[in-house]
Amino acid sequence: MAAAGLIIAPGASAAPSGLGALRLKGATRTGTLQRAHVPVTLSLKPRHAGALKAAAARGGGLKPGAFNRRFAPSKATVSLVRTWARSRGMRVSSVSANRLLVRVTGSSTHVSRAFDTRLRTYRAGGRRFFAPGRPASLPRRVGTRTDAVLGLSNLGRVRHDQLPSLGTPTTYGPKDLAALYNAPASATGAGQHVAVIAEGDLTQPRKDLVTFEDTNGLPHVSWNQIQVGAASSDTSGSDEWDLDTQYSTGLAPDVSQLDVYDGASLSNDDILATINRWVTDDQSRQGSFSAGECEVLAFATGFTDSLDVVLQQAAAQGQTLFLSSGDTGVFCSAVVGVNGVPAGVPSVEYPASSPGAIGVGGTTVLGPGPSEIAWYAGGGGSSFVEPTPSWQASAGGSFLGVQRGVPDVALDADPVSGYEVIVDGQQEVIGGTSASAPAWQGIWARTQSAKGGALGFAGPVIYGEPASAFNDIVLGANGAPATPGWDYTTGRGTPDVSALIAGA
Repeated sequence: MAAAGLIIAPGASAAPSGLGALRLKGATRTGTLQRAHVPVTLSLKPRHAGALKAAAARGGGLKPGAFNRRFAPSKATVSLVRTWARSRGMRVSSVSANRLLVRVTGSSTHVSRAFDTRLRTYRAGGRRFFAPGRPASLPRRVGTRTDAVLGLSNLGRVRHDQLPSLGTPTTYGPKDLAALYNAPASATGAGQHVAVIAEGDLTQPRKDLVTFEDTNGLPHVSWNQIQVGAASSDTSGSDEWDLDTQYSTGLAPDVSQLDVYDGASLSNDDILATINRWVTDDQSRQGSFSAGECEVLAFATGFTDSLDVVLQQAAAQGQTLFLSSGDTGVFCSAVVGVNGVPAGVPSVEYPASSPGAIGVGGTTVLGPGPSEIAWYAGGGGSSFVEPTPSWQASAGGSFLGVQRGVPDVALDADPVSGYEVIVDGQQEVIGGTSASAPAWQGIWARTQSAKGGALGFAGPVIYGEPASAFNDIVLGANGAPATPGWDYTTGRGTPDVSALIAGA
């Protein structure tokens, strides 16, 4: 199988995902991986998978303890994995609270032998990576209890979906956006937590949030940082985390707490662990993550199969994760892409395409009203691997109904009508669906607050809203045209927040 510069030699059809041999087109082999520590995550199958899917469709009411009693893999299964790892010269370094994720660590030699493959190193252009030299495998007693394996290749890695502004744009602060989308002054998110999935050293984003609040006359929100995995000194994503923390809280200024889940890296396995921690903590009804990767790569590396189950638990608990849909239109490149340039192969971005998440697309704001058109680079399209969730089946408009459609909703994302963000103490203007996702989280927190926190997972609520709750975007294109009703550019459209709250 080949797609967007990626060549996949899949494992056995009944095997867990993530065991295939991955290549970049034109890659040359440079040797055998020599590392003392190679972490690999086994995503274990939940018990009663059909009942868990039904609980996710109901969209709320489940508690983490109840999940563990009914759906989590058994302690005996975890013990089996532990025994297998020890017999192969590896050790179990962590087990998640819901027992879905078991991370094993060993040398590259021991990992290769345990998965019956060789971890090879490759070079494609200026990029170096490692991957199985041939499809890997697990012994049947472990493989039948495993949904996916992550970490046998380091190609799986999400990237941010944000763009700096160019030229002299029209800019919006949090109060401007609240007014633009008709947010009522009586609903400001009181009593709610918001959560941001992040990575790296967040010292500066935490300082910048205070400056942003003072600049915009907003109350100071309590910052609660949860470290997931090893701490990282990476600051390359600071402007992203500035955007996410400032607009998730700025659109819901009276939230009681901002929970920042700080992962070890942007690799698929680390992001999986970070989102899973947000789910098992279950202390915020909403969260956002402004990053993703081409769905075909996410599927090949085991990311879709593993994270989908985690997000089923989130939906069953009434939690909603808002995801940026991407900044390359209806196209994506499996490994390398340029934000703001709609080019590549037709595909959607994951995790925005997960049935357990809400994908957020983008518009260009032309003026008050709001007057909007679809942003040409906003991500959208039809999933290759994800089924249509029950709550989206009757979306209407131009929805084909064959597979999961992205996005579900939209908000201003064009950097020409960009967001005013404090970065390293100074104001910058940033756009992209990286902006629309956390802003939609803030809008949803306002809606939850107005309803006493009783709303569950947002999917059924959003698709059950009357048409009057949304500004239907009928002009513009991202490779697919905007049409009356639902479309692959902006989903149901942008919110009229007052009407959204009334209809929820």
